[in-house]
Parts: sequence; C-alpha cells; structure tokens
Amino acid sequence: MQDMVPRGDRSIRNIPISTGHRRPRVQEEVYEEEYTAPQQTPQIPRRRRRRGGLFIWLLLGIIVIAGVLGLLLSTLFAGAKITVHARSATVTPPAALDAKINPGQGELAYTSMTVTRAATTSVQASGTKQVSRAASGVITIYNGAGTEVQRLIANTRFEAPDGKIYRIRQSITVPGGTKAANGTLTPGSTSATVYADSPGAEYNRGETRFTIPGFKEDPKYTTMYAEGKSIVGGFVGAEPSVSTSDLTKAQTMLRTQLESAIATAVSSQIPEGSVPIAGAFDIVYADIAQTPGANNTATLSQSATAAVGIVKINDLAAAIARKTVTGYNGEAVTFTNSAALNIATASTTKPTGVLNLRFSGNPTLIWQYDQNALIGALVGKEKSSFESILKTFEPAITGAEAEVRPFWQRSFPSDPQKITVIAGASQ
Repeated sequence: MQDMVPRGDRSIRNIPISTGHRRPRVQEEVYEEEYTAPQQTPQIPRRRRRRGGLFIWLLLGIIVIAGVLGLLLSTLFAGAKITVHARSATVTPPAALDAKINPGQGELAYTSMTVTRAATTSVQASGTKQVSRAASGVITIYNGAGTEVQRLIANTRFEAPDGKIYRIRQSITVPGGTKAANGTLTPGSTSATVYADSPGAEYNRGETRFTIPGFKEDPKYTTMYAEGKSIVGGFVGAEPSVSTSDLTKAQTMLRTQLESAIATAVSSQIPEGSVPIAGAFDIVYADIAQTPGANNTATLSQSATAAVGIVKINDLAAAIARKTVTGYNGEAVTFTNSAALNIATASTTKPTGVLNLRFSGNPTLIWQYDQNALIGALVGKEKSSFESILKTFEPAITGAEAEVRPFWQRSFPSDPQKITVIAGASQ
C-alpha cells in the first residue's frame, strides 16, 4: 500500500498551483465588462456629429439661395422713381404788351401764318349779259430782302412765268423778315388782290409764283416775290345775268363759308406750342368770279387769304414773367393751362409789324427743367448725393422725393431707362 502513495505525500490536494498561470474568474468578468462598454459609448457622439454637419450645410444652402434671389431681385426689379415739384406762380399779366416781328433782346416775338380758302354757290340767273372782265385773285407777297419793311406803290406789276402781268390797285407795305439767332432770315409777308392787265379767260390760272419786274436790276428781284393759289374770273362774252339782290345774298353766304373754313384751317394748322392772337386776323377777299351753270344758273366763287398772328406759348410766358415775377432771370417757363389767359390785340401797326396785346385772366406760370438732364445727373450716383444734385436744378425745381428699388440699394440705377421722373404738386 505504501508503494502506491506518491513520494513526499504529493496528493492532488497537496500539489501547489503556480500563481502565474492562474486566471481568476473575477478578472475575466471584469475584462468582459470593459470590452462591452466601449462598443456602446462611441455611438452617441458619432450621431451628434452627423446632425451638426447637416445643419451647417442646410444653413449654407439657404444663404446661397437667398443671395441668388437677392441678386435676381436687384437685377430684374431695380429702378428709381423721382417725384419732382416744380416752382410755380399765379400772376396778373400786364395791361398791355408789344409783340414784334423782329423783337430785340427780351422782347416778345410773333409770326404770321397764311391760310387761303375758297367757296362756291349757285344762284338763279335771269337772262344773259355781255361782259368783259379781268381775272383777279389774292396773292401773298414775301419780303426776304432783310428786316426792313418794303412799300409797294399802287399798280406795282407782278409777272407770271408765261409773261402775263397782274397789278395791285392799292399801295401796300410788306413787313421785313425775321432773323433768327443763327442768322437765318424768315421772309415777312402780306396779302393783296391782283388784277390781270387785260380781260379774258387766258389770264385765269392756278397756283403760280410771281416775280416783281420793278426790281429786275436790283438784288431784291430774287428775294422779293409773290405766290397765288388761283387767279380766276377773266371772261369776255355773254354770261348769265344775276340780279343785284341775289348777288348780295350770295356774297354774304360766301363770306360766311370762307370765315368758317379759315377758322377751321387756322385751328388745325397752328404749330404745336403756339396760340393765335385774337384780332390779328387780316383777311383779304378776292372778287367774286362768275361762270355759267346748268339749268339757267350761275356759279359764283370766291377765295380769301388770311394772315394770322401767332405767338409761342413759352415765349409769352417768359415775357409775362419778366413783367410780373420778382427775381426772374430768364429761366424757361410755361403756363399750367394756357387757356386761362385770353389774348387779343389792342392795336396793330402793320408797316412796322408791331402788335399791341392786351390780356385777361390769371394764369399760373410753371418753371421748366430738362428731365433727361436730371436723369443723367442721377445715373449711378449714391442716394446720399440726391439733395446736392437737386440744387443744381434750382430755381426750376423746389423739391423732390426719390424711391429706389430694391430698398437696400445705396445708389441710383446705372441704366437711365430704369429711372422714371414724374411731376408732383407744383410749389
């Protein structure tokens, strides 16, 4: 029994176990807990970092989109509206004012416009009569020789291109021409009735330009001339006889037609920006011309030429401002409503071309400014310079407001087409 017992009493209970190879269970449990914990902790911060990055990118996207939209708005909807208040003054015009064909510095100018019209009517005839009648008609005589008036004596000859001669029966005075600032001369003019040198239908003619033989050896031969619309009525032979009473009635009817036709023509032909001067109408009537009509009637015709005095509205406004506005220094002015001023002639001196005008009403003057110049001065300028720019347009502009789009723009558009100027209440 002893041989089976290990030496030294080495029972399994007594065999020592080296501490270096022993793995305590407690340590293994701790190791597993430490291994599991790190797998859970990094997941939390990773999720937080992803959410923060998405927010930043979203914010950047919004900023970019807003910037692009702002740029588009600035480009597509950019503009400026300027509301301008012009200077104005309600005045009482002077009692009288002279207007001249050839005004001096600071004087009022007027011009003459010529209008010719014709009318016809038929009357019952009673038998026939023998006549020998010279043709006649109204001509307009032009003086382009200078600014001095030219007097033409009675029986002054006017020659047609075919050599036929026509004469005036009364002396006339032709106003001198009007010289512009650049030296250009606009001929003065007047109208008169001329009569053929001999009776007969061969002297009847349509529109014609006449020379003045009396000036043939003078430079005025080319600068003074006459123009006529028609010369009619020449006849030798038997024609329908018209009673004196019927002729008088026809003449009244013809004149009424002519006056109406001339008034209509004047109103339609007045240049824009001008007004006629009431009482400055000078109408010359041609003799009544008679021709045979159908069914024992006679056709009566007559022409008339009117010389109408007209004045430019702005020139008239400036002339009145010189007389009524303290401190007026020749600035451009006009009327807010020219119809508020009535103009007529108190007297006229035809040989010297002077019209003495009288007025009624209380018109309002308004100062004018160059709208394009204002826009040009504002193009691309800072909004802060608006007031100083306006001062350069005084006294015509007394105030203005500017609205720039979009509101954050600090300067006016660089494109003049995007700047609009509108009129505000005058001050």
